[in-house]
Amino acid sequence: MNTISIIRLFSIALAGLLFFNSCTDVLDVRNEGQLSTEAALSDARSVNVAMSGIYSSLQGSLGSGIPASPSEALAGDIVYAGSDYGYLEIWNQNMSLFTPSFSGFWDNSYRGINAINNVLASLPDIKDLTDAQKSQIEGECKFIRGVMTFEMLRIWGHQYGHRADNSQPGVIIRTAPTRGTNGLAIGRSSVADCYKQVIEDLKAGESLMNDTKRDGYANKSAAQAYLARVYFQMNDHANAYAYADLIKKGGKFSLATTPRDVFYKGGNTESIFQMALTTQTNSFGAIRGMYQKTAFGEPPFTISKDFADAIDASPASDLRKQHYIKQSGSTRYCTKFDTLIANVNVIRYAEILFIHAEAGLELGKPESEVLADVNLIRKRANVPEDNSTTGKAALLDLIGKERRLEMCFEGDRFHYLKRTKSSSIRGLAWNDNKLLAKIPSSEVSGNPGIELNP
Repeated sequence: MNTISIIRLFSIALAGLLFFNSCTDVLDVRNEGQLSTEAALSDARSVNVAMSGIYSSLQGSLGSGIPASPSEALAGDIVYAGSDYGYLEIWNQNMSLFTPSFSGFWDNSYRGINAINNVLASLPDIKDLTDAQKSQIEGECKFIRGVMTFEMLRIWGHQYGHRADNSQPGVIIRTAPTRGTNGLAIGRSSVADCYKQVIEDLKAGESLMNDTKRDGYANKSAAQAYLARVYFQMNDHANAYAYADLIKKGGKFSLATTPRDVFYKGGNTESIFQMALTTQTNSFGAIRGMYQKTAFGEPPFTISKDFADAIDASPASDLRKQHYIKQSGSTRYCTKFDTLIANVNVIRYAEILFIHAEAGLELGKPESEVLADVNLIRKRANVPEDNSTTGKAALLDLIGKERRLEMCFEGDRFHYLKRTKSSSIRGLAWNDNKLLAKIPSSEVSGNPGIELNP
């Protein structure tokens, strides 16, 4: 069974996930399938089922490694040696409107967004939910819509700053339910307008949600962390730093004890927002299958020489050499995901520390503060603290190197290279059209006027 089939199989299996267990007087609806995105919602039970489907859409994409795994094929820290035609298109930098990983991500995300819009439109008329429950549901919906829109935007739209006014096409902004074919023929919004909508949704999530931590479910901290990520991708260092600082000073998160723990242990202190998976909803298997070497054969992804050289330059004591990679013969493999099942991190505290460090440096914060953030990562990795690097250029280089090692194979590298306007992303400049996914055939056929990527 190829990777795409696995992803689809697990996406189907995800449809029974419970919406949110903190609302004790909302019925616990499990394994009842996904309510139609066009169905009328009339009570707490139907909202609960709809929310189950919404989280399933999010799990079916981010929880299965899409778009993280395809992004790794674009970035250059892995080598693709498989035969799946979709990944071959990505690896060969020749994507089409039929590239399955990205076309499936587009379709799944907009199904989820339509379900969100249906819930939001129906929510005011639901009588058996309290105002507090309605606020939480609205906040979660808008948070997830913001996340889905942002992650699509990073794949189909050029990096923020590609044009001075960011008028380059982004993705379609859909904020109202689609009924049948009505409302489908909507053009792409500009990158500027997409970021505006994403930030609006995430800020709504921040203000509406409580901050109770429940594995797999959104809360206020998740919205704040995502706002730090979004602003950072825009190179808006002031806002990125402010939100990263909120998370850091809030004291609710800390690095897991070892590099491996954040991937192998659910509910750990480092995970700010993750997809909580079970043996019944194990879309994680799709990620594992891309990287894990087994007795039955080689994985499609192996480690590139460029990344191997980067991690070899780290001290021998670096635990990431043991916890993130292994060598068999002359080939190296990623071991971050070598476990039967694990919660999938969407955003974790280590990333917030890197944002806090780099944005702080750009804002002129004390170099000692910048090094303190980086040294937390280094200490956890059993690497000696660096208290001697000084100067903006040298510190940016240090942050970039540590970020590459710590965030490897999680889909971070591609967006880092685009944000920093790298002149060589596997030989392509950060603004090369070949790094853009094509608008899928499913959208083109139903929305023939949509602007296509070059």
